[in-house]
Amino acid sequence: MQVLRSCVRKVVFGSVVALALAVSLLPSAMAQGDIVTALKQKYRLSEINMQGVVVNPGTVFTVEADGINAEPYPTMITFENPVVDGQVKQRSKGLGFLKSSNLQILQPGQKVYITKINSSSGNDDELKVTIITSDAVLATYSNGAYGGQYQAAKRYSTTLAFKLPKGALTQMSLDDASKMIEAILSINAADQVRVHDAGVVTRSCEPHCAISATTGAPVGTPSAEPGGAPAGSNGTPTISLGQSIDQVTGVMGQPQQIVDLGSKKIYKYPDMKVVFVDGKVSDVQ
Repeated sequence: MQVLRSCVRKVVFGSVVALALAVSLLPSAMAQGDIVTALKQKYRLSEINMQGVVVNPGTVFTVEADGINAEPYPTMITFENPVVDGQVKQRSKGLGFLKSSNLQILQPGQKVYITKINSSSGNDDELKVTIITSDAVLATYSNGAYGGQYQAAKRYSTTLAFKLPKGALTQMSLDDASKMIEAILSINAADQVRVHDAGVVTRSCEPHCAISATTGAPVGTPSAEPGGAPAGSNGTPTISLGQSIDQVTGVMGQPQQIVDLGSKKIYKYPDMKVVFVDGKVSDVQ
């Protein structure tokens, strides 16, 4: 009987300790979730589909910091830019071999959207803000065995990882979190009107073209040269969203392989894949 009572006391004591530990951890998790939720309510996140089309544009921000690295969207891996004490730090050199050949360093003054906000906690706290350029730009790709290059309109995306001391997110106010973010990405009221107007044009145009949220003008639209071959301003072959299969094969030649998925077809070339939906270019990989 004495042994049984001892076992019962141990079980009860262990349960109390486990419950106390769970309760002690709960405020931290809730606080991190609360600050992320509050930021999502303050900043309207933008919805982007896999073709890089702005389905629902949100708050537009202006890049204020130097040194933000970004890759063409979509990408298999979204690399992070550490932000420490208001400064964007260089990413790990050990990951350099994985970066895109079209990596760009965003410049102060460029316009971006926020597509995701989340947090994590390990040895330190991190508030993570994923951004994408509001304007598409012409990225240049190698044409492989066919020689030369081609261009495609792409937006660029990356994640800012704000590094904080362990437990800082549980104590941070919405005002402090906003100031931290807006030191890197500022907000201008006039931009919100301009981007909203550009977004209306964008939805009537994309994915057949890309519209600049800054100027409202199409970006990456091919120009016709004699013979009907589309080309960029420097004479290099250009592939743009919305081109037909005949237009692409006229520039690139016949592919090595065609994957026919009904309304979706994938033309495989030595160094790239062109994705068609309903006979029009929807993505270049």
